[in-house]
Amino acid sequence: MTNIIKNISISTFINVIFALGFVSIIITFTLFINYDKQKHELNLQDKYELIAENFLSTFQSLPDSNVLVKLFRKFQVQPVIERDMKLNIINNAQELIITRNSQGMYRVYKFNQNYYIYVQQFGYNLMLKDVAKLDHSIAYIIFGFALSFLVLVFLFIAVKKKLIPLKNLNNQIIEFSKGNRNIKIESNYGEDEIGTIAKSFQVALNIIENQAKSKDLFMRNMMHELKTPITKAMFIAETINDDKKRETLQKSFRRMDDIIKELSTVEKLTSKNHNMLKENITYMDLFNKTVDLTMLDTSCIESNSVNFNLNVDIPMFTIVLKNLIDNAVKFSPDKKAYINASKKQIIVSSYGDKLNHDLDYYTDAFTQEEKRKDGFGLGLYIVKTVVDLHGFKFEYEYKNSMNNFIINMKIDLNR
Repeated sequence: MTNIIKNISISTFINVIFALGFVSIIITFTLFINYDKQKHELNLQDKYELIAENFLSTFQSLPDSNVLVKLFRKFQVQPVIERDMKLNIINNAQELIITRNSQGMYRVYKFNQNYYIYVQQFGYNLMLKDVAKLDHSIAYIIFGFALSFLVLVFLFIAVKKKLIPLKNLNNQIIEFSKGNRNIKIESNYGEDEIGTIAKSFQVALNIIENQAKSKDLFMRNMMHELKTPITKAMFIAETINDDKKRETLQKSFRRMDDIIKELSTVEKLTSKNHNMLKENITYMDLFNKTVDLTMLDTSCIESNSVNFNLNVDIPMFTIVLKNLIDNAVKFSPDKKAYINASKKQIIVSSYGDKLNHDLDYYTDAFTQEEKRKDGFGLGLYIVKTVVDLHGFKFEYEYKNSMNNFIINMKIDLNR
């Protein structure tokens, strides 16, 4: 029960509370009406017993017509004279009370919403109509119910209206979590707790925005400042006559260039500034783009794949395949990557020892094996992030002395 309450929204919880309150009011007033009706019947019974016993007691003293008229006025009753009317009431009315005592007998009838008292004693046979009956009026009860209902509705509207700023604030927080930095908190939240939260959130937004701008500026300047000397150094390296030194320098500079590109990609992914732009492309076209990007000899890559259509962010997914192929070639004894692709999954495999940790360990940014001196551990982090953004699943298995990195696309296909 506690978990259910925790998981439902505040708005739903309030709706449930007020619905229960409304049902409780209905039940309460229904029970009260039944109780009041029963009490009304008891009051009528007491009243008619009192009238009947007074008339029976008076009959014993052989009253004249004046005495009877006074009793009629006192108890607000009227004698029924017509014989046919009496018979109609006796035969067709609802008999509520019948009582016999030493003085005589009396009955109480209900006929056409009127009450009649039939008093019988030796020498007397009198039917009386109650002309001032105690009406069972529920006007006050209805008024009380209507007032309670209106108060409940007023409170419901007031509470829901009070929650509107909280709902708006929640929507703005959700938008911000999606990467929308253009969030401006309204200034009309008031001075209550919601207003305090809104103001605090606005302060946090300003701080985050300033930090994000500082980071973006730093990353752009750093990559720009590094890119220029690396490009110049690569040109200079071309002039070195020693093939071994030239190749070593070029390899180092290319690696530095790759690191800068990886940092740029990580910055886009972590800041959520990159909007996924999915396009239709065949797998073979995507594979060829990836091979061109790796700048590896085609002999390093063995592919056993079928051609099929994908709907992906082409530049990002090319980076995913490039990173997987680069890792496979770089860290395998035979310096080869084996690719097996189908509509359901893409598998990039390589020979080597099994990973020492679970896949999650390697998909954290800047994670690497101790032996991997020439990597920053960003490759698999980028792969996992981009694969997740596409709605696919990144998996790993070790089988037949091969490390298999799998992009499982069945999840997206089943949507």
